[in-house]
Amino acid sequence: MITFETIEHFYNNLSSNGINCNNNFLYTYCFISDDKINLQELNKELNKNNFSSITIEESEEDYWWLSASRIEKHDAHSLFELNKILYALAEKYNVAYDGFDIGNPDGQSAIERDTYTVPEEFKTGDLINNNLPELVIINTALESFAHKAEFRYFINFTIPYITPDGTGLPSNEDLQNLHDFEISIEHHLQKSGINSYYVLRTTYNGIRKFYLAIADKGNAINILEAMKPNTKELHFTYNITEDENWSMYNEMLIKVATE
Repeated sequence: MITFETIEHFYNNLSSNGINCNNNFLYTYCFISDDKINLQELNKELNKNNFSSITIEESEEDYWWLSASRIEKHDAHSLFELNKILYALAEKYNVAYDGFDIGNPDGQSAIERDTYTVPEEFKTGDLINNNLPELVIINTALESFAHKAEFRYFINFTIPYITPDGTGLPSNEDLQNLHDFEISIEHHLQKSGINSYYVLRTTYNGIRKFYLAIADKGNAINILEAMKPNTKELHFTYNITEDENWSMYNEMLIKVATE
């Protein structure tokens, strides 16, 4: 049986890719059996429950499959409950329920998505730089970001930390503090109306650097300058560069891919 957690992850993945899950979609539910007659009987009951676009086709593996569609709105809870009903129907007619899929209600075009929403698909690179480890984390989902020219300004934050050994890496406690500090800066910019994308970070030889892509350079400077005197946790410096082609990002992608 498809678990609630699986369905919840399905919707979370849609949302992270810029799809508004509160919209109506064309939901298609599939059943399989080696007995076509059983699927035909199930088909009759599905028709009574307003399923449309019902097809029964034979596969190359000598079984039949039925797909039934409805335009409807679901969340993880409602789809999980419907799935329980469909499993019960499958058992009643001695067939197997094979899951669901969603599509655009018109049945033809792709599902519309907010192209400004970028999922977090981080890739880690463990590099060696002058005989010291350099840890790199980069969001590879931004490689296909459609608005790079608009978000052409990069804030490069530099945060020094104390290294407890000869590796140049921070302690676990400092590592957590650095992570929390980055999150706080992101949240502060967001609360101040600055949209940003977390691009990448490097940890090397007592220095943490992380990069945010923004479109509004002027307001970002004002916010960060006002923020610096009130920052007690960690000292940071920053600079903002313009890179319409995202050259730095592309170079780091190659560096991580070939390590």
